[in-house]
Amino acid sequence: MRRIFIILLVIVLVWAGVWYFYVRPREQTNAPIPKVVTSFFPKATTSSSNILNIDNSTGTVTNNSTTSALREITAHPIAGYTLFSLVNQVSVPSTVSGKPTVDVKTTTDHYIRYVSRTNGYVYEIKNGSSATQITNVFIPNVYEAMFADANSTAILRFLRDDQKTIATYSIPVPALNPDGTRTQIPGIYLPDNITALAVSPDQSHIVRIINDKTGASVSTSSSIGGSVKTLTHSPFLEWLPQWTTNAVYLQTKAASVANGFLYTITSAARLQRVLGDIAGMTTSVSPSGTYVLYSQSTATGFNTELFNTKTNVTSSINLNILPEKCTWLQNEDLMCAGNTSVPSGTYPDDWYQGTMHFSDQLYEIDPSNNTYTTVYDGSDASFDMTNIQVDEGQRIVYFIDKNTGFLWSYAY
Repeated sequence: MRRIFIILLVIVLVWAGVWYFYVRPREQTNAPIPKVVTSFFPKATTSSSNILNIDNSTGTVTNNSTTSALREITAHPIAGYTLFSLVNQVSVPSTVSGKPTVDVKTTTDHYIRYVSRTNGYVYEIKNGSSATQITNVFIPNVYEAMFADANSTAILRFLRDDQKTIATYSIPVPALNPDGTRTQIPGIYLPDNITALAVSPDQSHIVRIINDKTGASVSTSSSIGGSVKTLTHSPFLEWLPQWTTNAVYLQTKAASVANGFLYTITSAARLQRVLGDIAGMTTSVSPSGTYVLYSQSTATGFNTELFNTKTNVTSSINLNILPEKCTWLQNEDLMCAGNTSVPSGTYPDDWYQGTMHFSDQLYEIDPSNNTYTTVYDGSDASFDMTNIQVDEGQRIVYFIDKNTGFLWSYAY
């Protein structure tokens, strides 16, 4: 009897073990992906930089790295990018009249740095080569990114896990070590809920807007949050900053049902009105502050106007362009994406909300005589262009397609 009991006990234990390890339902774990992970990465990793040409007649995309003026730079959405060039001087041995000498050769390297919207990594493209990952801080779902400190700092903006709190994280881009590796230094969080942010033209400072119970505080700081200086305080909360060569401007956030205003901040910390009482107004101020491009909502669309701050004269551009789809060139001409007409809608609301998309052309506008030339007629492919930047030396326009988030370029 005792032997039978032992056998039965062994059988029960064996079956209990089988059930526990192989039969029972496994508990699912849903551990959240950490927002930030920093580490040393001993070898730079590369990913192909697609250089593509779209054939609109067939809808196909083919590799065409040498002949197409239109090129796809990234095949994934990005949150922001920057362009810059570095001039190098290299000593080259030579011979003159039989005597050894040294010539100094000057070369220029062209760089694109961008932030992946998916993982928050910074990538670099040098002289049109493949993209190289140059930071190792993982932050998913980055909504906005910009660069400061001579393009050596990336400022990433995203929502925390509660999907309400706006986080701003400043990440140093590590320099190359002598052995070709990079050592990532941890970044720094700026204060939460910076509602809007802009970088100074020389990239040495940022201007940020933080709301509290009494209104909006507008201040400047370094890219890591040091040397904070308050510029002004306003009881109104909804501001967008612009930083030109000479001044900081504040524009009220645009909506078709509200009149918009544009102010500059004086040295006495006061707001000085530049434009106002314009329905749905959005603006872009030229580097010197001489011109303000602005749009005005109408019953079925919007108009685009140019205001000269020196003469107080307003003129029509005769194009439908939202100022945020423009950039100012060094001579204060404009490079803009837009068209001669747009579908009927409520602007800029419909475009902001993504219920209306544009098929843009590119125009170079001379504000001094209110003329424009067409740079790209949109016949090769259709884009809703944003975040336009221009490499004037190479005559290349870069832009992010709002429909996909991909970075493109067009040589003109």
